[in-house]
Amino acid sequence: MRSFTDEEREILRKKIIDMGKDCFARYGVKKTRIEDLTKDLGIAKSSFYSFFNSKEDLFLQIFKEEREALKDSLLENSFLKYRTEPDKAIRAYFHYVLHIANNHPIWRKVFIEKEHVELTISRSSEEEIRKIHRENVEMILPFFEEWADADLLIDKDPRILAETTYGVLSFIRFRNEVEEKDFSEIMNIFVDLLAENIVKKVCKAE
Repeated sequence: MRSFTDEEREILRKKIIDMGKDCFARYGVKKTRIEDLTKDLGIAKSSFYSFFNSKEDLFLQIFKEEREALKDSLLENSFLKYRTEPDKAIRAYFHYVLHIANNHPIWRKVFIEKEHVELTISRSSEEEIRKIHRENVEMILPFFEEWADADLLIDKDPRILAETTYGVLSFIRFRNEVEEKDFSEIMNIFVDLLAENIVKKVCKAE
């Protein structure tokens, strides 16, 4: 295996990532072979491992990059749009994530096609998975802290409430285990229960 210059490595890494996006979207992680990722790039299969430890690590890298690219639009359509209305912000957050999960090929693999999620988690660093989780919670935590300071939330640690909100997204992965026609209603119930019970109820004056 020949060595690459720094410039060549940067170019090849980007090409491998682009090839991964295409292959994972079409075949999924399990059915994608290392050869599929390298054959059109003019490099040997063994060269792949000088860039990524495994195809699962490549998938995680792609997911993180896609998440970062979608971060602004996600926040703008939920937490920033309803900055002073936590119940509406939480509902908008879930609806936007569901929209992305249904329509974005990489996010669909993570949130809906459960076999790929299990493969990624089982063959990748547990610390990397925890890091992704922490980053996702950190993204929304400032809004919960802001709402807590404004006395808009129930009397719980804002981090716990942010963790709970993010945790509800895990139910998206069970959509293949329920009737398709029932899934939206089930998710709406979860989201409504969370949004209604995380916000401090205002007692009406008699």
